[in-house]
Amino acid sequence: MIKSPKGSVVAKATPEKFRQVAALPYRLTAEGYEVVMITTRDSGRWILPKGWPIKGLKPHESAETEAMEEAGLIGSAVPKAIGRFTYVKQFPKRQEKVLVDVFPLAIERQLESWQEKDQREVRFFNPVDAAALVSDAGVGDIILAFFVDLAKKKAAGTLKAPTAEKASPLPVEPDVDQASPSNKAVDR
Repeated sequence: MIKSPKGSVVAKATPEKFRQVAALPYRLTAEGYEVVMITTRDSGRWILPKGWPIKGLKPHESAETEAMEEAGLIGSAVPKAIGRFTYVKQFPKRQEKVLVDVFPLAIERQLESWQEKDQREVRFFNPVDAAALVSDAGVGDIILAFFVDLAKKKAAGTLKAPTAEKASPLPVEPDVDQASPSNKAVDR
């Protein structure tokens, strides 16, 4: 057993039961890369869009869905996680340690309205500011490492990322079927 700072018991996480997925939504503008972060509903802390895996979807597809539901973002997530962090989730009568896999999501557009629009603040940050503001331990390092890797790929001429012309300005799409975060989901 692990005890939290408040003294309540925190059970050890089992990979199957307490795993989540998170999107690292990003775009390239004329000024450089930007990361989208959202606030938590309860305390207003800055976090990446995240949630429980969705039955029938691959982990990166679940991350796409979370980005759509929580930030109105439509995009493509890479199938391989770039990092992992843990945090303690508060349930009504207990706390649990949750393991979260992070999937980069290249933003294609943002919906005009989405499921949690009135429940969270959504904001674009440069990667350094995002890394400094994010509240979950270890996430800042994941954000910075991802953009360092992008810079290395760009220098080597192997970068396959959106160009500034394609990603900026971010198109806003009128209300669409919010049940699917991408065209891939419609085909399922």
